[in-house]
Amino acid sequence: MMRYLIDDAKNWWRFWSMRVLALWTAAIGAWPLLTEAQRAGILALVGVTPEQMAGIAALAMFVTVAGARVVKQP
Repeated sequence: MMRYLIDDAKNWWRFWSMRVLALWTAAIGAWPLLTEAQRAGILALVGVTPEQMAGIAALAMFVTVAGARVVKQP
């Protein structure tokens, strides 16, 4: 099993890509727990319609995860 992992897999928690994925997972998990008024308030604050939310969130997730993957890490 260990031969399939990267050399510093034991430091997975230090990788920016893992931190960004954890943040997105928390946001996606918390969204359904918000009330409709809270969701509407967040969307109004950001200036996004409910119809645009999925596309914009997917694009933002792609950009942040891809960006975190190319960051040089010690």
